[in-house]
Amino acid sequence: MKKKWVGWVLIGFLAVWFMPQAVKADENNMTDMTVHVQLLENGTAIITENREMTMEEGTELFIVINEDEGAEVVEFQVEGMSEMPDWDSGRSREEKSGYYGVIDTDTGKELVWGIGDYGNQNYTVSYTVTNMVRQLNDGQSLYWNFNTFGDIVPDRLRIEISGPIEFTEDNTRIWGFGYEGQVNLVDGQLVTETSEPMTEGRPAAVLMQFPNDPFLPSYYVDETLEEQAAQAEGETARGGDDDSVPGWLIGIFLAGMTTGAAVISGGLWMEKKKKDEGKVPTSFKQRKANKGLLYTDIPYKDGEISDIAYFLNHLQRGTFEQYFFAYLMKWSKGNCLVIETKEKAANKKSKKGRTTLTFLPDKFAKKQGNKINRSEFEEALWETLIDQADQNNQMTNKQIQKWAEKHYEELEDMYKEIIEESREWLIAEGYLVEKTVKFLGMSSTFDAITNKGQRLYDLLTQFENHLEAMTKDKSLSYRQLLPEEDFLIWAGLYGKEEAIMKRLEDLLPDWSEQDHDFIPYYYTNYYGLHIMSSSMNTGRTNAGYSSTGGVGGATSFGGGGGAIGGGGGGAR
Repeated sequence: MKKKWVGWVLIGFLAVWFMPQAVKADENNMTDMTVHVQLLENGTAIITENREMTMEEGTELFIVINEDEGAEVVEFQVEGMSEMPDWDSGRSREEKSGYYGVIDTDTGKELVWGIGDYGNQNYTVSYTVTNMVRQLNDGQSLYWNFNTFGDIVPDRLRIEISGPIEFTEDNTRIWGFGYEGQVNLVDGQLVTETSEPMTEGRPAAVLMQFPNDPFLPSYYVDETLEEQAAQAEGETARGGDDDSVPGWLIGIFLAGMTTGAAVISGGLWMEKKKKDEGKVPTSFKQRKANKGLLYTDIPYKDGEISDIAYFLNHLQRGTFEQYFFAYLMKWSKGNCLVIETKEKAANKKSKKGRTTLTFLPDKFAKKQGNKINRSEFEEALWETLIDQADQNNQMTNKQIQKWAEKHYEELEDMYKEIIEESREWLIAEGYLVEKTVKFLGMSSTFDAITNKGQRLYDLLTQFENHLEAMTKDKSLSYRQLLPEEDFLIWAGLYGKEEAIMKRLEDLLPDWSEQDHDFIPYYYTNYYGLHIMSSSMNTGRTNAGYSSTGGVGGATSFGGGGGAIGGGGGGAR
C-alpha cells in the first residue's frame, strides 16, 4: 500500500508545478451549494446544482466529471445561458458571458460556463450522467463523488437524491464520506447536509446501496455490497486502505509541499489516530462486528431512554420523530395523557384522521417528582406541548401539524439538545471519554468509547438485529411483544414499531377490538399516537426541515475510497 502513497505524492508535486493555476477560493467564494439528483429507473441521474457565489476573479467556472465505469455526461446546460459549441477558454470574460460549453478531456469532460459580471451570482447548472446506479453481485449501488466545486469550497453543501421508488430503511443503506455533517432518509429521498464548511481537496462522496435491485442498470461491477462498503469505509479518496502516513511523507509536507495537501494529510492522519485511540465505531463497523448476534431484552434499563440518544444517532436511528412517538407512548403508558381517535380512523388503522391528545399536567408532575434522574429533553418537550395546547390542555393532530410547521427551528434545536444531553451523560457515567489529537498545530477533539460504553453500544446494536428478526418471524413477535410493556416504546426508537405491530395483527387480527388482559392497554392507542407523530413530521417537512423521516446519522471525514464522478472544479 505504500506504493500508493508514493503515487499520491508524485501527483501532488505534478499538480503544484505543472497544472494551470486556478483562481483561489480566498478571492472567489461559494456560500451555498444545493445539489438535486433525480434517479431514473435505468440508473441514469439528472443532476441540478444551485450555486450562490461571489466572484471576484477569472473568466469562467468549470466542473470536472471523470467518466469512469460506464458513467457518461450528457445534456449539459446552464439556466439563462446559451450553448457555445466550440468552447475556447482563451476568450475574454465579456465574450464568455452568457454562454456555456463542454471540453473533452482524457478522463471525461469539463463543463464550463462564463462567470459574467463580478459580484454576487446565482448559477443553476444541470447535466445528466448515465450509469450512476450500477449492478453489483448481490444488489445495486450509487457511489458518487459530488465534489465539482474544487478549490471554491462551499460554506454549506446540501445534496438531495430521489428516485423512481421511495428510499426507506428497508430498501436503502446510506453513508457520506469526506465531510462533516448528517446523511438521512427523509420522505422517500436521501438528504445530506454539511455541518462545517467543506475542506479543499476532500470528496463529497455519497454511497447508497439497494439490496432489493429496484433499478434496471446496464453496467455491472464485480464486487459485493459488503466489499464496496468496506472499501468506502477503509480507504481514503486519495489513496489505499493503509491509513498510516509514513514519516518521510510527513517530512515532505513539513518541507512545504503545499498548505492544502498538509491540511488534508493532517486530517487523515488524525482520523487514523482517533481510530487507534478508541473513536466510537461507525454504524457500518458496529453492525459488522455484531452481525448475527441478537439481544432479546430491553438493552438499557438503568435510566431514561434519552440517555442513549447519542449511540442511536451513531446507528442512524433515534430521529426526532421517533423520539416524539416514543415519549407519547411512554406518557400514555404512565397515564399522563389521554388519546381519543375518531372511530373511522382507528378501525381502519389509518395514519390520517382526527386524533386529540389531552395532557394531564398533575400526573406528569407527580411522576417527574418521584424520579431521581430526569430527562431535560422530556421535560422541555412536555412543556412545549402544554404551552401550545388549548385551555383544556388538548391538541388535535391538525393543530400539532401547524405548530410543528411554525416552530420547526425550535424543534430542531431540541433534537440537537437531546444528542448533546445524552453525550454529556455518557461521559459523566464513564461510557465515553473526550480526547484530543494534534497534528502540525491542528487539534481535533473526539469521543472515545470505553469498555463499558462498547458493551452498551453492542447491546443496542444487537437489539436492532432482534427487531429485524422479529419482522421476519411471527413467533418471536408473539413471545416477546406482549409480556414486555416497554418493548413497543423501544421499537419506536428504531423506527420498527409499525412493522412489529403488523406482526402482532397477523397473529391476533382482532386484538384491538377485544379485551385481552395480557395486551398492554396503551397498545390500543398506537394508531392515534402514530397519527400525532406523523402530523408533527408533516409540519416540520412543510416548513422546509428535512431530517426526521427515516434513518440517518453522521458522515465521516475519512473514507470515500472508490467513489467515481466529480473530479473538482473551480474558476480560471
